[in-house]
Amino acid sequence: MNKVILLGRLCDNPVIRYAGERNSPVTSFTLAVSRDYKNAQGEYDTDFISCELWNKRAEVFCQYMSKGKLVWIEGSLRLDKFTIDTGETKYKIKVHVDGFSFIPSTKRKESNNTTFNSNQIFNDEIFDGEISESEIPF
Repeated sequence: MNKVILLGRLCDNPVIRYAGERNSPVTSFTLAVSRDYKNAQGEYDTDFISCELWNKRAEVFCQYMSKGKLVWIEGSLRLDKFTIDTGETKYKIKVHVDGFSFIPSTKRKESNNTTFNSNQIFNDEIFDGEISESEIPF
């Protein structure tokens, strides 16, 4: 089974681009995910995870997300293989995102304090759970 679930913050504003023969929308972004334990210096380390999102979900993601926003993503790991100018073969692991949920900020008051789940606009499944602060690893 290849399943990834992450909760983190966007490192940059997502940007849409179009790829392939079909000119499919795609966005690549980095998610900052804090570890749930402290290092030797008593601080929480952060992992920076490369992610990719395709088609209508990519367009919706870019429309509503921005740097620093908290997002929950689900997907699978993919291994990209490419050759650099020197002829050396490189590999990069990234998350191919299948779904996401926007997590509202608790620091500022918003008129609509609900989550947004990508499944709401792509199929009949609706996110019916709340994420409590105790479930967030940072």
